Amino acid sequence: MSTIWLDGLAIEHRKTLEDIVRLFFPTAEVKHGQPQQDDQLTSEREEDEPAGWLKMWEEEACGYIAIEAEFSLVGYRGYRVVAHQRETLTAPNQSDAANQRKRVIRLCVLKTLTQATGKLPGPWGILTGIRPTKVVHRLIDEGYSAEDILEIMTEDYAVSPAKARLLYEIARRQRPFLLTPAQAERLVSVYIGIPFCPTRCLYCSFPGYPLARHRAWVEPFVTTLLKEIQVIGEVLHTYDYAVQSIYLGGGTPTSLDIGQLGQLLEKINHYLFSSATKEITVEGGRPETLSNEKLSLLKGMGVNRLSINPQTMRDETLQTIGRAHSAEDIVQAVERARRVGFSTLNMDIIIGLPGETVADVQQTMKQIMKLAPENLTVHTMAIKRASRLKEELVAWKLPTEEEVGRMLEVTKTVAAEMELVPYYLYRQKRILANLENVGYAFPSHECLYNIQVMEERQTIVGLGAGAGSKWVSPADWTLINTYNPKDPNDYIKRINELLDKKKDMLHGLRRKPTH
Repeated sequence: MSTIWLDGLAIEHRKTLEDIVRLFFPTAEVKHGQPQQDDQLTSEREEDEPAGWLKMWEEEACGYIAIEAEFSLVGYRGYRVVAHQRETLTAPNQSDAANQRKRVIRLCVLKTLTQATGKLPGPWGILTGIRPTKVVHRLIDEGYSAEDILEIMTEDYAVSPAKARLLYEIARRQRPFLLTPAQAERLVSVYIGIPFCPTRCLYCSFPGYPLARHRAWVEPFVTTLLKEIQVIGEVLHTYDYAVQSIYLGGGTPTSLDIGQLGQLLEKINHYLFSSATKEITVEGGRPETLSNEKLSLLKGMGVNRLSINPQTMRDETLQTIGRAHSAEDIVQAVERARRVGFSTLNMDIIIGLPGETVADVQQTMKQIMKLAPENLTVHTMAIKRASRLKEELVAWKLPTEEEVGRMLEVTKTVAAEMELVPYYLYRQKRILANLENVGYAFPSHECLYNIQVMEERQTIVGLGAGAGSKWVSPADWTLINTYNPKDPNDYIKRINELLDKKKDMLHGLRRKPTH
């Protein structure tokens, strides 16, 4: 493993620069300061992996800031400068000068390391965060034209032209669904986290406790969750909030037995549902949890969007990743859901799964096309820190970056053939080939919750184990994130404390003026 040293201005901005450095050197150890002789960074062996030394400085004068970066390789018999870059920020907007300076610093480092290594790691430039569409929404808010936005994304953020167009297309499609400040003062959405699954998948880092080992936890968890729904529902009513969308995720919510699921949906309908509620989604990811009885219950209790998630339609891969079902089980679950009357189905797939090829993804998409879901979510495999895959990475053969890129193109092509359009996008750390996750929808079947949670212009109240809340201030679209404990037992023990915190947050938001 190599070492990358950050020096000068780079130390001051180390938090924002480390993710740029890791685009080029994903396994490097990042240190701060100057490499010294006694650090043994020089080597007498030419085959040793070199270290890197990134130095940065700035020059500020009337009306502009110049940022410079120099990258040296430190290794066999000393060091040598291999790249130098200078970027200038002219007449920065004083209200946003800090963010503009940060952007230029990141851009300078990206260009320096591209020059040094001869490669550009992926199409996303300096946008290493989860929500790149937020940048485009801000530019639209500020009145920029489509042409200007595409130029800014490619020149100022180093995003590829194709990804810049994709971001703009998605942002324009989302605009009718975004709330005005006045709407955001009273409309919230609710996420409900159910942390139990039939089995734990190889790649998963979400709260998901296998039922075989944790069945005794389910009943006390459900009892506590019912209390949280009731109390928060009453508080929302007191402060005149209405719930626009409700999303049951996890975990696998449909791993609850039919009695528990019925109790949960009754409580939701009584305390959260109103005439303002446009959407209730349930993650029924595992087909073995979707009996005719459960599907009828979901439909009868107002659920109007259901996810049935194959991840792949290749049986060998399903076995490898720990799914206790076959591709045929998925087909049958979709047929059952259609017979019950579900008119909006989502299906998730993952590209980059261990052992899969481009041909496997083509076959998966061919089968999904026959099932004709109204929503399709394409995830690019991410090596998540808390997953079993991360712990056992050396044992698995993952596709190359070039193969993953071709897989993503296959999904894009088939989605277009299905008349599905991209409507939301997000990215993750340690995602293969530095790519993205894209949600597609048949027009008029877009998932409201997915748009709101990604663009962060609506308060999301998180209930249940591992659920995150986003407390959004409509005055300036700033937000505070809070989280329920992932462990169901901690959640149960701390429920009164968690309820008090949510009451305080809702009260505080209600008192903040939007003007």
